[in-house]
Amino acid sequence: MSYQIDESKSRIDRQLRSETRNIYNRLRSIEDDAEFVHYVTQQLLPQYPVLPNERCGSWYVDPAKARQHTTVYFKSTDGHCGNWKFSLRRANTHIFDILHRADKRGCIVVDSTRSGKSMPDSFSRTIPIWCSVWNRAIHKLVQLKGDPKDQRLAMWDNRVHMPPSIVSDSELRQVDILLDSFVDKLLASDIGIAAIADKVPKPLRPIWITRDQRLVFPPDFTEATFTPIVCLSASASSSSSSSSSSVGGTQSMGFNYVQGAADDQEMWALGLTPRMFWKHRDALLLDTASACEDTVRAIVASSCDLQDNNDSARFHFIAGTQVAVGGRVSGRPPECWNHFDAIINCGAPLYQEHSVNSQKLASRYIYLPIPEGKRGQAELGKQIPRALDFARPFLRDPSKRILVHCSQGMDRSVGIALAIMTRYFDKHKAFTEENSDVSKNGIQNRLLWIITSHQRANPSRATLKQVNRFFLDIC
Repeated sequence: MSYQIDESKSRIDRQLRSETRNIYNRLRSIEDDAEFVHYVTQQLLPQYPVLPNERCGSWYVDPAKARQHTTVYFKSTDGHCGNWKFSLRRANTHIFDILHRADKRGCIVVDSTRSGKSMPDSFSRTIPIWCSVWNRAIHKLVQLKGDPKDQRLAMWDNRVHMPPSIVSDSELRQVDILLDSFVDKLLASDIGIAAIADKVPKPLRPIWITRDQRLVFPPDFTEATFTPIVCLSASASSSSSSSSSSVGGTQSMGFNYVQGAADDQEMWALGLTPRMFWKHRDALLLDTASACEDTVRAIVASSCDLQDNNDSARFHFIAGTQVAVGGRVSGRPPECWNHFDAIINCGAPLYQEHSVNSQKLASRYIYLPIPEGKRGQAELGKQIPRALDFARPFLRDPSKRILVHCSQGMDRSVGIALAIMTRYFDKHKAFTEENSDVSKNGIQNRLLWIITSHQRANPSRATLKQVNRFFLDIC
């Protein structure tokens, strides 16, 4: 009898948690948090570019309101205690271009967290590590250059700064011991650090803003001796926000507040994307909780945002080569042929013109049937030889431009582009009929070429494993 009562209580608890965190409450919570983000980015620090952290942070930034330049990618797991790391794959080098264009004032990174914390580990640890590693690497280059007029020789802060209320002195010391090894790894990579160093007149330093703070007057970093990387944590950590919360003078009521509501979107969003949410916000939030899920499903079913959003329209040439990587829209006819001589489609849905004219375009267009997700892992490895054979004649002519694209320009297209870079380009990015110097380190460096040129590149571990297996098992 006692067992049955406990089981019944557990079932009720699970049902209550599920109802509390339903999609309606999540979207209302996201809107509530976004008001705080808007308050900070528009009223307190309107001069700073806004950079949502993939993927959670993108939900909290209304693209119609914020100066959203692009996204960044700092993983919380890179800052987990005992697992601290500086990832070359997540070097986020495009931030330096943004800072340079923003007259080196600084930037705002937006993210959120759940589980009752005031900020995610990406803010309390990953970004501080990133700042310190870059500061030390840049300072080393400045020292090697030895220009006595360079004020960075004397006025430079290499310390790692972490929030003392969250990170203990003991943990801080453990992280500090690792930093020089991270710097050595960065300096030994193929990332163009010298060019970046010229864009950074002041050391980077994280500054934290959370909803636990009550900011009325904007912080002034005009005379600061550092470049502020403002870490803006969107969600409230207080459990008192369960039914209402006050942000920047606004108040939202009538829903159960979910801290870090946007986290793990695959588990709750039903295919809804941040762009869809902000486009259809009024329709979604005017619904009742019971009707919201049906509205979401209808929007997702009728929306083209899954494939044809602004992000997927972007393509970027891998610096020093004629190969570009992009999303589905970058391969849309007829305008795609204004930019490219050949296109490799890595499994994105075909446009009608490409389907109808497949025979006519056979010499310039190839479709690789690589499904998304786990189903595409093995298929990607099988399609590498077709992609290499197709690309070779175009690469022989440096005036010919090739696009490699998938739906989002993040995973499958990056894997195929990496294979092309590995097979046909030497370490100086010069074309070769067949690169004989293939190694795991060489593949890693070519991945850095892609990541530093195309910021949306985020290949899965399985994709990289397929590329490594193809070259290292047969070479």
